Amino acid sequence: MADISGAHVDLAGYLLDALTDAEATAFEAHLHDCEACRRQSGELGALPELLAAVAPPFDVPAGLADRVLATIAPPPLPRRQRSRWRLLVPLAAATATAATVLVVALSVGGSDPALERYALRGAGAEVSATVRTTGVGREVKVEIDRLRDPRPDGLYELWFVAPDDRRRHPHRVSAGTFHPDDAGRGTVRLLAAADPKAYPAISVTLEPADGDPRRQGPTVLRAVPVR
Repeated sequence: MADISGAHVDLAGYLLDALTDAEATAFEAHLHDCEACRRQSGELGALPELLAAVAPPFDVPAGLADRVLATIAPPPLPRRQRSRWRLLVPLAAATATAATVLVVALSVGGSDPALERYALRGAGAEVSATVRTTGVGREVKVEIDRLRDPRPDGLYELWFVAPDDRRRHPHRVSAGTFHPDDAGRGTVRLLAAADPKAYPAISVTLEPADGDPRRQGPTVLRAVPVR
């Protein structure tokens, strides 16, 4: 593989989906040969999904990137390398936030290890999901209130998502599609053969009602663990 100067630091931009298509392609080629980056990608791959579930996107305060760079990289850096380092500033903050969230999520977990409870947040709706792991898969009970009915043009689809899932390289399992009743309410039961260790996150997308099984639409609900 051709040498890519500073390719390791592109991990931050890759995880945050901040690279151009050409940069992402180059980094994926680097990732194929770099064991360290593969390991770090696996360890940090769930951060974007987790952060989006617990907090809205935030802007780095003006001047923070330059102050951090002045501390950790005093010599002047080429523009390309400085842009890579700037990506590490929000990722470092994201890592600290996600670590706190993980501790909280683990501390409030139920006593039944086979039962998980989530709040599905977004779109002003009140939606909850109870997931039970059984011998045949993961059973999901979705309870809906105040969720917009997308029919006849669309349907909601619930996914179990792997840490390395990306829009360009999806890695997720569908548990099925659903919609609320005319009043925006309802209870839905779904089933998917998705290993909890391989697919720990949950999200809901709004998909066109065209019969295409691939993910096409945006994420509208994200799962947050609750008691």
